[in-house]
Amino acid sequence: MHLILLGAPGSGKGTQARRLEEAYGIVHISTGDMLREASGDGSELGGLIEDRLRHGHLVPDAQVSALVAERLARGDLDHGFALDGYPRTLQQVDDFEKLIQALGRSLDAALNIAVPDEIVIERLSSRRIDPETGRIYNLALEDDPPPEVAGRLSRRNDDGPGIIRQRLETYHAETKPLIQHYRRTGQLVEVDGARPPSEVFAAIQEGLEAAVQSR
Repeated sequence: MHLILLGAPGSGKGTQARRLEEAYGIVHISTGDMLREASGDGSELGGLIEDRLRHGHLVPDAQVSALVAERLARGDLDHGFALDGYPRTLQQVDDFEKLIQALGRSLDAALNIAVPDEIVIERLSSRRIDPETGRIYNLALEDDPPPEVAGRLSRRNDDGPGIIRQRLETYHAETKPLIQHYRRTGQLVEVDGARPPSEVFAAIQEGLEAAVQSR
């Protein structure tokens, strides 16, 4: 199964991608994690990415697509993937379609997790990261960290209130057109992401099953 996950920052893409990974044996690929890793590698590209992330802007399409191409070529995706955070622009959609065609794969569904802005802001303000593992926990959701982890959690730099609003503006301006694109292609599966994560996942499974049966 080959999926992409759409939705604003804080919509729950990472949480649902982990559930998809466990349920279907597919690999969760977070481009956000890939970009943050690249931002600390000391390279020229890493410096560009770090500056963009600090100010809440998208990284240029060509650089993101190159990172994704390298990741998909590693040979560990026998059962498919849940791609979280890419594509983010219509140019990246074109890049992605060429990439998976070259790999002999096809997209099964574009999963859109829809959440109102006010809930996104609340969730991101409650999000914390484990600096040792990189695992993100959201204290506003069903995502309580183990006691041994809770004491070392911290807020990510890009989860501050000003950056959150900038990220939402960027999302609405540049990413929501992807929803319309995948609606036109018939690959869009939409779910209400404002509900508890377990209910969201049940709706995702129902939507994916319906999408597969309709083909």
